[in-house]
Amino acid sequence: MPSCDVSRLPGEEECKLRHAVSYIFQAGRLLPALLLCLFLLTAMSASAGVVVGLPPDTGGNCFPFGCSYNAEYQQVYNSGQFGVSPITITNLEFYNTQFDSSSTSMNTGLWTISLSTTAADWSTISSTYASNIGGDNTTVFSGNLSQAWAFGDTLQILLSTPFTYNPLNGNLLMDVVGSGVSAPGGEIFFDKNSTNSAFSRVYCSSGIACSPGAVDTGFGLVTGFSTGSGGVPEPSSVVLFGLGVAVFGLARRRLSR
Repeated sequence: MPSCDVSRLPGEEECKLRHAVSYIFQAGRLLPALLLCLFLLTAMSASAGVVVGLPPDTGGNCFPFGCSYNAEYQQVYNSGQFGVSPITITNLEFYNTQFDSSSTSMNTGLWTISLSTTAADWSTISSTYASNIGGDNTTVFSGNLSQAWAFGDTLQILLSTPFTYNPLNGNLLMDVVGSGVSAPGGEIFFDKNSTNSAFSRVYCSSGIACSPGAVDTGFGLVTGFSTGSGGVPEPSSVVLFGLGVAVFGLARRRLSR
């Protein structure tokens, strides 16, 4: 380890910090430290774990994913559930933890899911579907969700087109259209909440296309959102931040000795 000329530095703490930096470079520990920092940064930016509608009621509801629902369905989420910073939604999740219907498979058919920013909220959502859709409406998923199923499973929908949402611009609307949907493995009742101000829904009570729809204020499926930050950091910034974390961590370790 190099000697430390205290006359060039304001104090002993800075001297020890310089020793720590030298320790990183000379001992070959820089690359592992940077890789660890980059991994942690990636994990942090990839998932924020926003879940709207907890705690769930007992029972559940099968619209629009758990039964033969061949119609449009909308659910609006209060912007206050998402904080104040832009987020990029990459996955949607729906849970089956409250009611066991002994279903053996998820429904089969075609679901088209869109997200948009809307002025409608849980208390003002319209029974006219088109009136609720925002100007930035984006199709984020279109496909079949068929898969094996058991009670306690989570329906995770990976979005083919991530959606960037800014809570300061309005509430979030999910629009789902099901077609050719059947439930050969039995109906699945996903977790719901029916007494809240976090969301509301518009749906067709018969499961067949209707206009206008029926409004359920304060009712909806408990929904998980896997999110990333609204912006992607520059690679150089990530590397510099990782280096700073590595230096700081090892410096603290040596200073505590």
